[in-house]
Amino acid sequence: MKWHPLIHLLALLSAAVAAPNPSPLVVPAVHEWTGGEGTLEVETARILVDASHQASLAGVAAVLQSDLATLRGGPIGIEISDKPAAGAVFLTLTKPDAARPADFHRLEIDESVRLSASTPTGVFYATRTLLQMVARSPDGMLPRGTVTDWPDSRGRMLMLDVARKPFPIPVLKDYIRMMAWYKMNELHLHFTDESRGDRYPAFRIESKKFPGLHSKDLFYTWEELRELQDFAAARGMTITPEIDMPGHARPLTVYWPELKHPKLGESNLDITNPKTAETMKALLDEMIPLFDAPDFHIGTDEYRMGGLAKEEQAIAGEAFRKFINEMNAHVRSKGKNCRIWSGWSHMPGTTEPDPSVVIDIWLGTNGKELIGKGHKVIHSSDQRTYLVPGAGYYGVNLPAIYANWHPWVFGGADKNLDRYDPNLLGGKLHVWMDMGPAGYTMTEIAEATLPSIQAFAEKMWGTKGSKDHAEFQTRAAATLPVPGVSVFERMSGGCREKDVFYSRPAETTLKDVNSTVYLPWSVASRADLEYPWTLTMEVRKTAETGKRGVILGSDLVEICSDFKRTDTKKTKGPDGKPVVEKIPRHGIGLIRASGAFGKDPADSVKALEASAAVYSDALPLNEWVKITVVAEATKTAVFLNDVKTGESKHQMVCPLRHLGSKTGNSFVGQIRNLKVESTAR
Repeated sequence: MKWHPLIHLLALLSAAVAAPNPSPLVVPAVHEWTGGEGTLEVETARILVDASHQASLAGVAAVLQSDLATLRGGPIGIEISDKPAAGAVFLTLTKPDAARPADFHRLEIDESVRLSASTPTGVFYATRTLLQMVARSPDGMLPRGTVTDWPDSRGRMLMLDVARKPFPIPVLKDYIRMMAWYKMNELHLHFTDESRGDRYPAFRIESKKFPGLHSKDLFYTWEELRELQDFAAARGMTITPEIDMPGHARPLTVYWPELKHPKLGESNLDITNPKTAETMKALLDEMIPLFDAPDFHIGTDEYRMGGLAKEEQAIAGEAFRKFINEMNAHVRSKGKNCRIWSGWSHMPGTTEPDPSVVIDIWLGTNGKELIGKGHKVIHSSDQRTYLVPGAGYYGVNLPAIYANWHPWVFGGADKNLDRYDPNLLGGKLHVWMDMGPAGYTMTEIAEATLPSIQAFAEKMWGTKGSKDHAEFQTRAAATLPVPGVSVFERMSGGCREKDVFYSRPAETTLKDVNSTVYLPWSVASRADLEYPWTLTMEVRKTAETGKRGVILGSDLVEICSDFKRTDTKKTKGPDGKPVVEKIPRHGIGLIRASGAFGKDPADSVKALEASAAVYSDALPLNEWVKITVVAEATKTAVFLNDVKTGESKHQMVCPLRHLGSKTGNSFVGQIRNLKVESTAR
């Protein structure tokens, strides 16, 4: 039969209208989606909790209420009901099903929105999918259909090094919010360590048994840890603590100098001394009860024995292996599993860690071998999962992670695990703060970390909803901002002019090297503006001082007129052999401190200078010169009188605490027409 063209067109239109809705563009991508037809105008101001499960779901409903209020604004009500209602969001629990994966859940959108799972955590994960769908639908219209979803990896973890860089509690809550938004479920906090330069040992947990052990600049009280864990638990998350021993132990040996190894220095406990194990057990007795997590991490990485003779190394290596087992037995006696880092296998000795020890595999690819010996393992490869913000080493290759990485892949068919092996506890992303208390700001660390959280969260969930990482980035960007997160917020400026953060046109004189003029952020908690920014100012140098000539400074960064450093240039000579040329530089310099502060905490530039460069020749005397600094991510350029004089790959923040220097290194001369813009131009 021959169709009339109009009938054919109507048939095509009918088919198009009846086409099922596409899968929601959320992160992580869902495992299964059955698309319905049409949309539902959801009543996001009304949450219904199944009366039969009111107590179990009260916490999930409260977090959903808060996040919906942030997304939509206005009050969000929670009601108790025995059934769904048209347009409302209904939360309920189902009977456990041993045939289903842990935290299996459904999100059904039809005449109402129904979220169900056999566990409150499963329902919580369904709320994350719903919220991301709501965020993408400003008109409140959601596509009808059913999400059936579950996590493949049991543990989807993030480690934060809060020892070397103090993270305030509000920032840790922001990380919990971000992790929960992407359905991660464990935050590992590295509470004790020392920063580069060995001048900043930190123990971040309050100790009442050993007064003076915890850090003076920032430590977490017992009450704060209790509240933080409750905050995390309400979002389906566990906080796993780590106290690193017997290496990385300077916070311990500073307090107990009698326990340091006589030949290996303050970073290593003397594990041949019986008092060491006795003291560490007493410390663990106080620390372990503070945490709800089933595991307690005792570190055990990088115990350096290079200062020992071969015979002494043999004794220390065997003692190290026995120390692991002794601490493991003690941790287990307190009702916890003991976690350690891999890396003991190179140590002399024959004692093997007890099979009950959980292994964080950061070195090696021997997950299958360790499981064969009875261990449970976590995939924590340093070559794949380590971020060190501000450092020039490690780093995460996100396109490669998104394309090929999985928690069960250790390096070839003979080493890879079954993706559902019950002894594989999951995978972990690590954020190490080797640069110490200076280094990157909280905002910069979060900016550097979030893209990895997004990609790792999806791969650990077990899905891959985009063809490549570039396409994934577009989908992930549409899930932002995460409700309630404030760590990405920039400092508040002091100028109403568009894009102008701060303006100081008046001429200011710095009469000598001790001159300091304080700016509006002199006593603020934050005094450094993160990228992008543009600084312009006119300066006239009136004296040569032999000092750095700090024009603008903070505790973290200095912009100097007379910074001196020697750069190294490597080339090949006519004979093909390498030639190293030392090039002295003197001029406009930007210094970003990293690592530990110097003996005088106010003099941040005594810290390791991982981000320092000279961008011009020395300024002339008694001449006005316009200086412009343009700062972007991993890129900074300097212009003198609108001519570019230098550029580097260093990422800088704009220091806004004071003009001049607090340490006798001030610029001497005049400064006028100072302007900071919150864009890079």
